Amino acid sequence: MSTTRKICARGLSSSSTIRNVLHHCGNHSKVQQQGRINSWQRMFSTLETLPPLIYASKHKGPIVDQLWTLRLQAKQKAAASPDPIDMKRPRPPSESMTKITYDFESDDFLKEQYRNPFGGLRFGKVLEDLDALAGNIAFSHVQDPTVNIVTASVDRIRLSGAVDMDRNQQLSGKVTFVGSSSMEIRMQCKGDGEDDPWMEAYFTFVAVDSTTK
Repeated sequence: MSTTRKICARGLSSSSTIRNVLHHCGNHSKVQQQGRINSWQRMFSTLETLPPLIYASKHKGPIVDQLWTLRLQAKQKAAASPDPIDMKRPRPPSESMTKITYDFESDDFLKEQYRNPFGGLRFGKVLEDLDALAGNIAFSHVQDPTVNIVTASVDRIRLSGAVDMDRNQQLSGKVTFVGSSSMEIRMQCKGDGEDDPWMEAYFTFVAVDSTTK
């Protein structure tokens, strides 16, 4: 990892720290060093003022960004609602059903982001989308912005068959089981017009106490 990346990863924003790092980066004039210090300080100042959810989504793919934006909007809407949230009200799985579409047929930019060098699917990108989608589904079930919900485990991911990158893909999921403080979420992905999914995944989400974690 480069020195610059170490700074970003650790979140070090003080002038003295940045000067020390620049000293080890090589010989630079004082003007160059001060210019870089000013640039990095502006960057850190900007990051500190951004909401964590929005900042994090800026470094993810388009699907994750869209899902996190929708989740943030849903949380803001729920927080602004004057109606109390009835946590004891039964919620059917259909209430948490969420779907997204990979528009590979008309969006070449999106398709290239998900295509690997061999023409197949970059499944690592789909894994990112799965976690984001599961988070949206979990919030759709809880509907309380004060409850902290996190991924506890990825219980199972089943893959079958190859993915047609020239056909739109549909990723969907819903809550399938709820305990006292946890829930199971099942997600599937299949091509348009296909009956059988080529992927099925089960995630477990838990509610975390905001004080004790």
